[in-house]
Amino acid sequence: MITKKILQISVSLLVVLTLFACQDEDQEFGDVIAPSNLTLNVQVVGQDAMNPNGDGSGFVNFTATADNALTYRYNFGDNTNVEVAPSGEISHRFNLTGLNTYVVTVIASGTGGVTTSTSVSVDVFSAFDDQEAKDFLSGGAGASKVWYLAASQPGHLGVGGTPEIAADSFWFPAFFSATPFEKCNDEISDCLCDDELTFSQDADNELTFQLNNNGQTFFNAGHQSVIGEDAGEDACFDFDTSGVSNVSLAPTSVDWSAVPDPDFNPRGTVMNFTNDAFMGYYVSSSSYEIISITENTLYVRTIDGLNPVLAWYHKYSTDPPELD
Repeated sequence: MITKKILQISVSLLVVLTLFACQDEDQEFGDVIAPSNLTLNVQVVGQDAMNPNGDGSGFVNFTATADNALTYRYNFGDNTNVEVAPSGEISHRFNLTGLNTYVVTVIASGTGGVTTSTSVSVDVFSAFDDQEAKDFLSGGAGASKVWYLAASQPGHLGVGGTPEIAADSFWFPAFFSATPFEKCNDEISDCLCDDELTFSQDADNELTFQLNNNGQTFFNAGHQSVIGEDAGEDACFDFDTSGVSNVSLAPTSVDWSAVPDPDFNPRGTVMNFTNDAFMGYYVSSSSYEIISITENTLYVRTIDGLNPVLAWYHKYSTDPPELD
């Protein structure tokens, strides 16, 4: 009986101590307050009576305000990364050519991580175009052109960092650059070397893209979950790439003026593919910046879809690789 009473007293003390500890933690943490009165003001750059959707640059300025907000995050609705704006003010460039509607969401964060959000629809006109790039890619209006991995060239596949982790080397594949035919002489990766990438341009100068992977695609190790696989390393897997993708061109969002190399002259044109299309090597990206292009050579850069501090580089040629 005495033992039972002692046990009851011990449990009661434990409950009381726990309650006091929780109260102390609440006092240290402070009040949890959700932001209120959230508003989002939008200014489309160059907007006037003659240009109701902007001057064609694609730039839009946003200003968010709220009571009890510590910071703000923006989702621009154009498949770009969410951006943080502690002051609530931010400028963003929408790159899709023509007149497009975007649903922009701002999320205000208060104490304790509680959030309040609001969304607005924004109509933005972008006049960017690069007809020469279209002609190089396709062979001209009404024509098609097939591209192949430039497997004989060093760096036909490579990876480097973005300015966040590689400020002194973000414009080239500083982390890895494949040697000639490196990916073509191993069964686990040789499917990369028989890809056929076809760009076509119709009479209205609209660009389309098709990837014939001849049955298999070379997947980056970190992206194989999309097909339910995990080889533990980059590997080839059966994958259906049939279908046609539309290609829109947009200006780069990278500030290449920070590059100290005087010989580096990027084109500044980005290709955006619909239907999740990609250029041979799978890294969950459908947006590729053209670093350089001629009638017979193409050098592109894409940001890893799951790791935005990694940039992948691919070289292509109109000549099929001479494989053994």
